[in-house]
Amino acid sequence: VTPEGYIYLTDSGRAIAEMIYERHQLLSRGLMSLGVDEQTATEDACRIEHIISPETFAGIKGMLKD
Repeated sequence: VTPEGYIYLTDSGRAIAEMIYERHQLLSRGLMSLGVDEQTATEDACRIEHIISPETFAGIKGMLKD
């Protein structure tokens, strides 16, 4: 973080941020497709995205992409 407040990520930090963002987007859309309202879906996705295992996320991703 610079003194002006800008955040710069390392390559590995960027990869982690992109992974979490993909999880958030997919989980939010998936929950909304189940009838969950947008606010609840995004709040729940914020919780889930940080604790879900890579294996489980890959399974959900495969199911939702079909």
